[in-house]
Amino acid sequence: MQDKRLDHNTKRMSIEGTLLYMPAILIIIGIVFYPMFYAFIMSLTSYSVRKPVMDFVGFANYIEIFKDKSFWQAVWRSLLFTVGSLIPQIILGLAIASLLNHPRLRCKMLFRGLAIIPWLIPTVSVAIIFRWMFHDIYGIMNYILMGLKLIDQPKAWISNGTSAMIILILANIWRGTPMMTTMFLAGMQGIPSELYEAGHMDGANAWERFYKITLPLLMPVVMISGILRFIWIFNYYDLPWVMTGGGPAESTQTTPIYAYRRAFSSYKMGEGSAITIILFLILIMFSIIYFSMKQRQGKNESW
Repeated sequence: MQDKRLDHNTKRMSIEGTLLYMPAILIIIGIVFYPMFYAFIMSLTSYSVRKPVMDFVGFANYIEIFKDKSFWQAVWRSLLFTVGSLIPQIILGLAIASLLNHPRLRCKMLFRGLAIIPWLIPTVSVAIIFRWMFHDIYGIMNYILMGLKLIDQPKAWISNGTSAMIILILANIWRGTPMMTTMFLAGMQGIPSELYEAGHMDGANAWERFYKITLPLLMPVVMISGILRFIWIFNYYDLPWVMTGGGPAESTQTTPIYAYRRAFSSYKMGEGSAITIILFLILIMFSIIYFSMKQRQGKNESW
């Protein structure tokens, strides 16, 4: 009799729990899964603003995208922009977090608050700031470099494909490093201080304590932050669009900008949806690689 009551109470609690999180599930379905499903359906049609009829064409849009050289160039630029931004953000984030976590640092709260400021500035504002900094006539960089006699005349940095991509990466590094610093700092504060004291007693210097204690224990945070930041940067649209508009001559055109132009400039919504699905699959692939590496690392640690 008592077992039946326990089973009844367990079922009732299970039903109540399901009802409690059902609104969140419905919201996720409404704002995530339904748009993805609709984009996939549209990617299989020839829907266009000029011809608003969803004629089924199968995978013709995907074949057309894969044949386009501009797509592969955009993917390469996205990878270059992502990796070129992510690696310095991780290195600088680790360095700044180590400084902010130093036990002898005074006014820690002040410096930690100042370190997060670039992340709080809107992306559009960051893009405009860097665009004006490297302006060929009014930019402060030309003024400084000419004052140091490093250049003879002002240079149009944004008008050159190579320098435009470098400036775009620098702007993203400046804005994204505080986020990585915050993540790494939170991870460092979870490392027991006794480990550092034991390392110091064993004669390990600061670099050895960082390399043998901090870095191994912080690696899970680095991996999680790295994969999340990789996905965010790869999908970045606003910073490249406001800074360069994908130019000059498509030299900074990333895949989100390429998808936007296909969908809203060429008015080919079907092809634009196909590009977004391809991007989604690419990011899923990187996520699978990450979780497989994470699982393998967990097995090695268990051994």
